[in-house]
Amino acid sequence: MQYQEYTYSESRDTFRTFLTKTFTTMSLGLIVSGLVAFIIAYMFPTLSVNFFVFLIVAFAQVGVTLYFTSHLLSMSASKARLCFVIYSVLTGVTFSTLFLVYDLGSIAMAFTMTAVVFICMSIIGHTTKMDLTKFTPYFIAGLVAILISTLLNNLLFHSYAMNNIINYLAIIIFLGLIAYDMQTLRQLYTNTMDDEELNAKLSIYGAFQLYLDFINLFVRILAIFGNSRSDN
Repeated sequence: MQYQEYTYSESRDTFRTFLTKTFTTMSLGLIVSGLVAFIIAYMFPTLSVNFFVFLIVAFAQVGVTLYFTSHLLSMSASKARLCFVIYSVLTGVTFSTLFLVYDLGSIAMAFTMTAVVFICMSIIGHTTKMDLTKFTPYFIAGLVAILISTLLNNLLFHSYAMNNIINYLAIIIFLGLIAYDMQTLRQLYTNTMDDEELNAKLSIYGAFQLYLDFINLFVRILAIFGNSRSDN
């Protein structure tokens, strides 16, 4: 019994270390994206509004994501970390437009709200006994619905009300995804705890997933509650 208790305690402490590395990596990604976005917006604003730059960066983001996810098992942990940093930089370039559209107070407010909600949902995902994988089809369907409805609204309808509905729906879905990804982290760790190299790479992958959840939630909250510079 004492051996079992020691083993459980050791495993739990090691998982805490795994989570600490994951959240540290995610936080560094957010810092990189924020700094790049701020620098470009205030030092190279023409890049922020250049459509061709946007297209190149968008395709580059897709390319990095596909390469990262498809080669994760074969690449080294340092290369996985490099892919994450590159993606964070590219996201910073696309996010530079936020500093041109919204005032700094709104951005700070939205970031704080996102951080608080993110922490709450992370705790729920970490502690809940419910199997969240059963909601996977609903998350996928919701993401597809958001993508299609956003494209239709931007290209055809241009409806402010529809845009708000999409944003609120997206917030609900990404709240669920935060809890889902947190629960998945424990499963990934449990399955790879004996392989240090793979464990390190999956920690970076988990940071990437949580990073995506955070920035998508942030953008939606900012779209709903943010004040544009044109209103000032």
